[in-house]
Amino acid sequence: MRKDYHVSKNQCRCLLVLTACAVVTIIALSIAYDKARTRNQRNPGTGATTAMPPNSSTPFTPKGPWDLYRLPDSLSPISYNVSLWPHMELNADDLYIFTGRSVVVFRCMKETDLILIHSFKLNFTTISGHHAKLIGLDGAPAPAIEKSWLVVKTEYLVLQLHGPLATGASYELHTDFQGELADDLEGFYRSEYIEDGVKRVVATSQMQATYARKAFPCFDEPAMKAIFNVTIIHDRDTVALSNSREREVVDSVIDGMAVRVTSFEPTERMSTYLLAFIVCDFAHVESAASNNLMVRIWARRKAIDAGQGDYALNVTKSILQFYEKYYNVTYPLSKTDQIALPDFNAGAMENWGLVTYRETALLYDPIMSSIGNKERVTTVISHELAHMWFGNLVTVRWWKDLWLNEGFASYVEYLGADYAEPTWDIKDGIILYDVQKVFAVDALASSHPLSRQEEEVNEPAQISEMFNTISYSK
Repeated sequence: MRKDYHVSKNQCRCLLVLTACAVVTIIALSIAYDKARTRNQRNPGTGATTAMPPNSSTPFTPKGPWDLYRLPDSLSPISYNVSLWPHMELNADDLYIFTGRSVVVFRCMKETDLILIHSFKLNFTTISGHHAKLIGLDGAPAPAIEKSWLVVKTEYLVLQLHGPLATGASYELHTDFQGELADDLEGFYRSEYIEDGVKRVVATSQMQATYARKAFPCFDEPAMKAIFNVTIIHDRDTVALSNSREREVVDSVIDGMAVRVTSFEPTERMSTYLLAFIVCDFAHVESAASNNLMVRIWARRKAIDAGQGDYALNVTKSILQFYEKYYNVTYPLSKTDQIALPDFNAGAMENWGLVTYRETALLYDPIMSSIGNKERVTTVISHELAHMWFGNLVTVRWWKDLWLNEGFASYVEYLGADYAEPTWDIKDGIILYDVQKVFAVDALASSHPLSRQEEEVNEPAQISEMFNTISYSK
């Protein structure tokens, strides 16, 4: 049905008057603006409305090494002994917290009287008035600590010593600390989900790229590899997981609380961003692959009971077999755990021996899930397992070359998935899912070279920016 509209004579007169007033106003404003602009051009110092404020920004001048984002090359970590206790109940301040103790063994490579170690959002228990205690090893005397302080901007704990550390000597740095088990998806954090109307809490971790320093003091750069000895204190009705197998599980009473203490075997020498630890009440399915390798899929109990971890378990074994032949290197660890988290930022994370996933990237429901879901599970698992060799065993020195890590995994994920599911012809998808996608991004003015200049990738925010389509797909 068509609608007709009528306008009266009085309405026409009002519209004409309003139009005339608008025209007059515009002309008057134009004249006033032209006069003001002419006056300011003649007297640029008096025109307050158009004068530009002086440029007050000045280049930042570092006062010391602690003002630089990159660690000096004077110290090199050897091993860490890290003990963490996540408290899964709110404390008196309505916060979830964790307490920890760390001992890092490091070697002095160049004489220095300064110790810089990453630390962010950790509260330290002072030892003899300082944030840490220094002990010399193998007879090496440890210089006294003159002062210690935290630098928020560059995320350092700084120790100024009375004398220099000896080149070639090894030392221990002891710290006691407390942090918040926040729900910010970074470092050692809290994940929550509702099951049967009950809120459940999981303590989990995400260290890549610069978040290990939120869990414990560490030399948090990929080239600073070390061996990690992890101990987790947790409730007796929960299980603790980390990168390596459990070495010892004992029940104990600490501060009047009945707890379980799980100690893990030493890890391989690896970067801090690959470290992981989880405390949960999840269940798992398990199978033994070749060379007595233990393969486990962890998830919520209901998901495991429904068989949603079975497909991931089967495809993991196939892909691991393929990569061992493809790389011609045996899988370096004695176990691989993969866990589906209800609250996780990335699609997945290649923590060495304990890979974390979103639930949609690891779980497959044989009744409800689609073939597309199955394909995603296969390709994501293939991508993460590719990192077990390329990225974890062999690691880029700095984040400016991230494409060597992620770009390679983005390519060989198709090879692993094709081996596991040969009837899918999944290798054809690389054109659609990677090549065409990165063409569109690379055509933008905001694109960047695969490898950037070292000085362009220093701050944590700049490092995070490298995790983009260019690094993964170009």
